[in-house]
Amino acid sequence: MASLVTVLPWRHGVALLALLGALGWLLLGTADGPVLQAGIVVVLCIGLWATGWLPQWLTALIFFTLCIVAKVAPASTVFAGFESAATWLVFSGMVIGAAINHTGLGERVAARIGPHLASGYPQAVIGVGLLGLIASFFMPSAMGRIVLLVPILLTLVERFGYEPGNPGRAGILLSGIMSSFLPTFTILPANVPNNVLMGASEAVLGFSPSYGEYLLLHFPVLGLLKWALITGLILWQFCAAAPRPFTAETSPRLGHCGALMGMLLAFAVLMWMTDAWHGISPAWIGMLVALACLFPGSGLLPAKPLQQMNLEPFIYVAGIVSLGALAHESGLGEAIAGRLLDVLPLASGNTASNFTWLSLIATVLGMLVTLPGVPAVMTPLAPQLADVTGWSPSAVVMSQVIGFSTVVFPYQSPPLIIGLLTSGVTIRQATRITLPLAVITIVLLWPLDFVWWRWLGVI
Repeated sequence: MASLVTVLPWRHGVALLALLGALGWLLLGTADGPVLQAGIVVVLCIGLWATGWLPQWLTALIFFTLCIVAKVAPASTVFAGFESAATWLVFSGMVIGAAINHTGLGERVAARIGPHLASGYPQAVIGVGLLGLIASFFMPSAMGRIVLLVPILLTLVERFGYEPGNPGRAGILLSGIMSSFLPTFTILPANVPNNVLMGASEAVLGFSPSYGEYLLLHFPVLGLLKWALITGLILWQFCAAAPRPFTAETSPRLGHCGALMGMLLAFAVLMWMTDAWHGISPAWIGMLVALACLFPGSGLLPAKPLQQMNLEPFIYVAGIVSLGALAHESGLGEAIAGRLLDVLPLASGNTASNFTWLSLIATVLGMLVTLPGVPAVMTPLAPQLADVTGWSPSAVVMSQVIGFSTVVFPYQSPPLIIGLLTSGVTIRQATRITLPLAVITIVLLWPLDFVWWRWLGVI
């Protein structure tokens, strides 16, 4: 035992003790009721994901095992993540990303855009960030945007001379990933939580916000200003020298396989952009392209591609989506929200206080039930909250966006985690941006957003 303690790092030791304690608590029957049982599992897994003391995929496997062994929830809930479109979009994204690299398409695209970004490190960070933000208006799937962008960014940072460990590499990768995700909570179809909110609002209240109304209310402050803050934080936290000169002579020729991959990607982007018209989920569009890449003889991937592919992100996303399903199905989310409503000083006429507390509730829930779970939990409470605060139900529903767009830790969002895992950026490096950004958002952007809402006459 002594040798085990000596060999085992203290973080792994603490994680193991927490796991054994949770398992014992669940199996001995001292945790009575589905809400308490779900709470134990959710707190343990969120703690491990937030601290990074264990690999993300291992924590996901711990979640599945604990839930089944201790009979916390039925298998349909525990493994709901494997039925989720988000999980299969991750798988298809990994295949597409591998094909982009194998065919040289990523190198070709990087050669086209690289010279426009190579004049300096700040220019590269800003340019890549703008690329991610603009793509959000055309591609409705955050996972799809990140899947498409990361292989190109990896090629770009290599051409810039930023090797692994260089802060410039992390800075450019984080700029592209975060710009294509964090500000896009303010663009209605560009993120899963936005779409969940729209659907839940239609089901519970009989209305859903229009694209223009949603954009006007949220994008100026929580979108555009937040993007500027992201860029500033990256340039401050990840200082780097200017990139290596990017010459046109090094631009590669695109072969037959690269051209075929380009056509498949054009098909995917076109279908992603028009999903509101044809109704096919972005995940299954991605799977169609992935199957074409995986088909024997296509030349788009090496032999035995799955053996060379890192499936850790696939397992992680299935775990985090299943955790959200458990929190919702067990009633844990509603219980937490109800308890918060009982103790918070919400009252008609206290407009500034109500704005702050409603935003804070959604932020806290986002850390417990993940971001897509916030509108699923909060929207059914909108009529009650409207009565307490004196706000319109639509204003109460819109206040959730302030909360679930305030991402404190990367684990809260599968697209963000996928971008980090596939790009090689660590959770710790990403937290150096998300944590101070959340603090600045609460201190600076929330008051500005309150003034913006008042000026628009929403509250």
